[in-house]
Amino acid sequence: MSVEFSFEPYVPQPVPQAFIQPRPLTVLLVDDDSLAHEVFEAFLSDTEYTLMSANSVGQALRLVASTPPDIIITDAMMPGESGFVLIEKLKSNPHSSHIPVVLWTVLEDMRGNVMDASGKADMTLNKPFYPADINKCLLQARSMVQSRVMSAA
Repeated sequence: MSVEFSFEPYVPQPVPQAFIQPRPLTVLLVDDDSLAHEVFEAFLSDTEYTLMSANSVGQALRLVASTPPDIIITDAMMPGESGFVLIEKLKSNPHSSHIPVVLWTVLEDMRGNVMDASGKADMTLNKPFYPADINKCLLQARSMVQSRVMSAA
């Protein structure tokens, strides 16, 4: 008995660009403290992240509408509207609800866990931060961005 095999030649599929070279991601820092902006600028200067800055919720919302960032890091307590208000507005808007938001705050519960009064932040970060903590948040946010890009493709 003779068995014949027939098969199509292997044609490699293109690898999505996101897997070849990660694109630079834009981080929007929202904080009323100018020193925080300087610290983040120095921290992100030699990384694949580009920093945008806003000093208030209103300024952040205008930036998000005109130049949507990939990741937002917001202070919880600011004069006027708080970071909690910003998160609520971002997550209730279909044009910004997909953007990962990191709540950066000194607010902690009795066990030392960061408190997210809005319950809507994607991640939380203690203030002041340690480089390993911000790296972990940025990597997690990058992963969220990439998975959303891949699912949209």
